[in-house]
Amino acid sequence: MKILVFGNPELENDSLAMQIADEIDGFEFIKCNNPDDILLYSDEDFYIMDVVKGIKDVTIIDDLSVLKHSNFVSLHDFDLGYFLKLLEKLGRLKKIKIIGLPQFGSEEIIIEQFHKLLQ
Repeated sequence: MKILVFGNPELENDSLAMQIADEIDGFEFIKCNNPDDILLYSDEDFYIMDVVKGIKDVTIIDDLSVLKHSNFVSLHDFDLGYFLKLLEKLGRLKKIKIIGLPQFGSEEIIIEQFHKLLQ
């Protein structure tokens, strides 16, 4: 399973997805620097993994309408959400599944929750 990973390793509250991708085996993690990277995989089934502000547990998001444009951590966050919604409207995404990680928490617990959701 391909998982496109987004985040900013320079920001503590936006780096968890990048860190965790290095610690989980059994999945093909592709670290992305730009939302445009999604276009390389838009004809395939894939997941996106990124931190989501305001959640306490690892969550699967499959409805882009729940993504809100408020209090972004960085411009990157706006770009990713906006870009996904645009691709959806253009019919360029088959089906979207976002693995939302909390911004902060025990990496061990978050990895455990990740495995439970994706078994």
